[in-house]
Amino acid sequence: MSGKFELEDIEIVPDVNNDSENVQLENTDNEATDLKQSFDIDNGSTTAPLLRRKANITSLIASLFSYIFSPLLVPSYAMMIALNLSYITPVANLKTRIIVLFASFVITCMMPASIIAYLFKAGKISDIGVNNQKDRLIPYIVTIVCYIVCAIYLTEVNTPIWIPGFMIGGGLAALTSMLVNIKWKISAHGAGMGGLMALVFMMWRNGYGLFDYTSVVCAVTLLTGIVCSARIILGRHTLGQVLVGTLNGLFWVALMTI
Repeated sequence: MSGKFELEDIEIVPDVNNDSENVQLENTDNEATDLKQSFDIDNGSTTAPLLRRKANITSLIASLFSYIFSPLLVPSYAMMIALNLSYITPVANLKTRIIVLFASFVITCMMPASIIAYLFKAGKISDIGVNNQKDRLIPYIVTIVCYIVCAIYLTEVNTPIWIPGFMIGGGLAALTSMLVNIKWKISAHGAGMGGLMALVFMMWRNGYGLFDYTSVVCAVTLLTGIVCSARIILGRHTLGQVLVGTLNGLFWVALMTI
């Protein structure tokens, strides 16, 4: 006995149990990774289309509100309210109110819409919705002229002064939008809804309605917010552009219908 380990006399036996445990751990890690990848794939395959579907529905609703409350249609809505929900209603017969409403619709909606459609077909503007800033000059000029013509017509048929005043206010708002548009894109939808809001507020303040106009003022204010939000959702305008547009229409119509 020398007191030293004799290496050649020691038999090294591999630790089979330890290797087995390592293999099991590796297998477990691989299974966990595969499970995670499978979950990610499944999650992506179900969540992504769902999110896309929700985005499509939101865009569809926003587009719907944008079309229904187009700046070309808002004057007709204003005339419907003024002629059918004010002190004018019991005074003017139904036939007269329908004729005035239809004439206003033709002048402020059909005429500019027809000219815009012609400009688009002729290649003068790139978007029939006139969403491009550079395309808005001629449509604004046409809109201003149509507002003036409608104001003259409404004066000739002896409507109360605040009704042609609404059209003059709309024309001034369109003129302001046209000038601002040279440097910065302003929301025409906002201007239209702002003008409508100013009209119903004036009718409520002066007691022109057939009933308490508080509910009408609240409804139009809510619709203004929805329409402006729709324009932002669709990427047509920024928050600042719709706010300035709304204040533009609100200011001019309020000024001309006092």
